[in-house]
Amino acid sequence: MSPAAIAIDIGGTAIKFGLTNLRGDILWESITPTPGSSGTAIVETVLRCIREVRLASERHGASCIGIGTPGIVDVSTGFVVGGALQLPGWENLPLATIITRETGLPAFVDNDANLMGLGEYVFGKNSRAKNTLFFTLGTGIGGAIFIDGELYRGSRNAGGELGCIPFHYDGKDGHWEDFASMKGLVSRYMLRTGERAGGSALSAKSIFEKAAAGEKTAREAIEENIYLVGRGMAGYINIFNPDQIIIGGGVSETQSDYIARVKAEAFWHALPECCKGVEIVAASLGNRAGFIGAGYYALSRK
Repeated sequence: MSPAAIAIDIGGTAIKFGLTNLRGDILWESITPTPGSSGTAIVETVLRCIREVRLASERHGASCIGIGTPGIVDVSTGFVVGGALQLPGWENLPLATIITRETGLPAFVDNDANLMGLGEYVFGKNSRAKNTLFFTLGTGIGGAIFIDGELYRGSRNAGGELGCIPFHYDGKDGHWEDFASMKGLVSRYMLRTGERAGGSALSAKSIFEKAAAGEKTAREAIEENIYLVGRGMAGYINIFNPDQIIIGGGVSETQSDYIARVKAEAFWHALPECCKGVEIVAASLGNRAGFIGAGYYALSRK
């Protein structure tokens, strides 16, 4: 029987968890809301998830635990340093030590975007290149960098914050993700329409639906988003000259022509010599990539 790991993917709104093996098979899975009250509440929820996996899959016998979390992580110790903007108080936390002490299993922790990228890089059907950039377009923009097949983390494990490059647009300074993320798409659509956030629920998905139904403002907002995403990716193409870029997030799964349009925009802004031969493709594992990557990471470190 292939070794199995309990895999946890901590998100800002939900925790996805399950049991995986070295082949990337999902042996069992579930999901629960992320508590927003405190870091202690999140740890308690993670421990409850681990107990649930163990009870539901006793015959598989997990040998380790892999955890992906927002923020900066010292991967040598599994210590959450901080930087998880969507999880207030989630910092200065010896997470791996706590989980190992409470469960008796070795625990390995890394940044969630790194592990999402790792899952997609190792098991995604479109991943075949040694030098790869992975982007996930969601509330923010996350990502991972693979150089010669190895995940790059930076000298102090703080690298790979791909959405946080300084960016200036429409007279405003910020980070690339402030303008080009799906949250940015919603914000800029509301600026165009005068809608308020407190009105009826508005999401990036609903804007794409409005565009498909022929709404001009929604189409213009999406065109603007494609320009912003492509312009930012062009910078990364010029810096890394990758073999491949993989784009994840809900929009890559539901909008068949979005990737092609982003590719055209990125190539328009990038240096011709840098983008020659670069593939830009959609991710294939969806929202399971994070905990598949977490399980693989734990099993490969154990």
